[in-house]
Amino acid sequence: MALSPTTLQLTWVQPAPEVTDGIIGYVLHIRMLGEPDSRELQEAVSKTTFQHEFTTLEPATTYSIYLKAYSPLGASQQSSTVVATTLGGVPSSPSFFTKVLNKTAMQVFWELPSKSGKVEGFKLSYREVPQPNFQGQEVFPGHINTHTISHLEPAAVYEIQLVAYNGNGDGAANKRLVSLAESGTSAKTSTGGQSPCNCKQDDEGSMTGIVVGIHTGMACILFCVLFLMFGYRRSFFCRKGTQDGWSGPRGGDRNQRAGPPKEGVIRMPEVIELVPQRCDSITAPVMVVKGQAPPAQCQVLIEQPPPCQPGTGTG
Repeated sequence: MALSPTTLQLTWVQPAPEVTDGIIGYVLHIRMLGEPDSRELQEAVSKTTFQHEFTTLEPATTYSIYLKAYSPLGASQQSSTVVATTLGGVPSSPSFFTKVLNKTAMQVFWELPSKSGKVEGFKLSYREVPQPNFQGQEVFPGHINTHTISHLEPAAVYEIQLVAYNGNGDGAANKRLVSLAESGTSAKTSTGGQSPCNCKQDDEGSMTGIVVGIHTGMACILFCVLFLMFGYRRSFFCRKGTQDGWSGPRGGDRNQRAGPPKEGVIRMPEVIELVPQRCDSITAPVMVVKGQAPPAQCQVLIEQPPPCQPGTGTG
């Protein structure tokens, strides 16, 4: 017996007591009518159960059902097959699309529901926002999928509602808000057509993206070139400064590498250092040429008379 679009109930008679004592339980076998045995489903129940419900079935679908009793010796022969059909469900919510023709008219397109449930027709209604109640309900047979609504309020906003129905009742409603101020706009139809594209806007957007991309690429290239130029220039000057730098040796090392002075070449002293002497010293300051060991004949001695002592003199 069908209880709902997804549920079937099966009832069987209790066997005689002498048979029931040897029964362990029952196994019910169910499959869609016309499908192979490999698609068969099995459900086990206890030996005290004589009624069972099959759930999660397909609406408006016919099934074949039988059962077997099991004892310690094995399975019995199968019972006679019962054929039952689930109730038909209401249609699912239909998809629909709208196209604004002008400020007072629109066209509505819809599709057949994709889920199970036979559709007998459609109910189309609409209301002006913010009116609370729907008005102007139209009923169409199952083969009609478009309707034009006219004589509407100019540039107003309307709510459109579409319902699919069959002998089991109305399905879920699908609703959409439409503004008549958007004249000329359209949506995908049930025949698979696409809404007209605004090619001019798309072209302008593409051109803008190309220009921005070109400018960005040029800026990146220029930045890289400047970076390489400044890096090369800095490296060049660093190398040049290193080559031209003084590597001045010190003291005797320089004298050893320089070797004996060549004839006719006058070497200028680098630094002349005056070594002052204390006032009470007899020896005058000595000038020494730094950077080379001067010979004895190159020393210049400047003698100064000692300071006059008090109490001495000629007169």
